[in-house]
Amino acid sequence: MGDIDNDIKASSTTRIVGSDELFAADVSRSQDGINRLKVDSEVSPKSIGGLFIDQFSNNGSTALNINASGAPVEFTIPLKNQDTAINSISIYGRDNGIQFGQFLAINQPLSVGIIFEIKSDDNTFSSPAIVTTDDFRNKFCISPRDFVIDVFSNEDVFTAAFVSPSPIIIRGQNTFATPDYIKVIINDNISAVNYLEASVFGASL
Repeated sequence: MGDIDNDIKASSTTRIVGSDELFAADVSRSQDGINRLKVDSEVSPKSIGGLFIDQFSNNGSTALNINASGAPVEFTIPLKNQDTAINSISIYGRDNGIQFGQFLAINQPLSVGIIFEIKSDDNTFSSPAIVTTDDFRNKFCISPRDFVIDVFSNEDVFTAAFVSPSPIIIRGQNTFATPDYIKVIINDNISAVNYLEASVFGASL
């Protein structure tokens, strides 16, 4: 390669279309008399729309502690017009005497279990069935730190969170013939649980 022309001057900062970085180029003469090109970059993160927390619901109800032994009942997140990125899915419950080896305070495992189903970028994924309290920690949470039980004298409280290593992209409602979605499916009678609900945390793109 030949030397860079001595008359070349430093360029102005240039925005690269489609990139999240700004690049500036400068030509300088090194001690050995050779003109060298130096490029500096500065990350400019892409801004996102509003953050949101949405609860799973079915016909306006967010209570998952229902009797679904006759037929599965699906709770969904409202689909938005624009693309969204889901960062985490959380489930929260209260019951009297939550135990491992059974489902919360119900004295046995569930028959079918709770299943989370995700359709992201036209690809569908179903979680392992949650049939015992242990499954929230071992099958739903990626890290054990995302599962917490607080024991009180009158009622126990638990939270479990699936924190995705990368955002789950849910495309806007007109992107595919069958729109993307996130749903939680109840398959058993869990009406004896004091309370159970689930939500997502995400951002509009």
